[in-house]
Amino acid sequence: MTKNLSVILSLLTFLPAVSMGERVTIKINASVIERSCTISNSSVNSTVDLQPGNLRASKLGAPFSGTRFSVNLENCPDNISSAYIQFKGESDPEMSNLLKNTSTTDTSARGIAVGLFDEDNNNIDVRNNKINLKIDHGTPVNEFSFFAYYVRVNNNSSAGKVLSVANFELSYD
Repeated sequence: MTKNLSVILSLLTFLPAVSMGERVTIKINASVIERSCTISNSSVNSTVDLQPGNLRASKLGAPFSGTRFSVNLENCPDNISSAYIQFKGESDPEMSNLLKNTSTTDTSARGIAVGLFDEDNNNIDVRNNKINLKIDHGTPVNEFSFFAYYVRVNNNSSAGKVLSVANFELSYD
């Protein structure tokens, strides 16, 4: 009997904690769409090969030796009129709007970062950006052009290998 009584008393000790819990409300806002655009295979996990750049002719903070790349969207449903693309990546410690050179070999460039630019050659700040892409339903593939450039970030730069990684996310209205 005392064994049963001690078990019941043990259970009662935890009962107030369970019954006296607070009510929490979580508000969730979301939109459901039928489907989104398809990212073309050529835009998925792609590599942008920058051509060798002339470090001696470059100026501090000025982009040089750019290479065009594109993000292509296909099969966009009629109810989607625009998409938003956001680029993210590890920032350069000296010019944080640029992508850091993550190459760490003996042959790596020093004092060089990679800048992303839109089709009007405006810098895309990798820390904070969201670019509106207008969908044209009159074409099967919507091609959005961007550029990657080398950028000298300090006066102690040296030539060598450059490796940077940028990810992009798409969202819709």
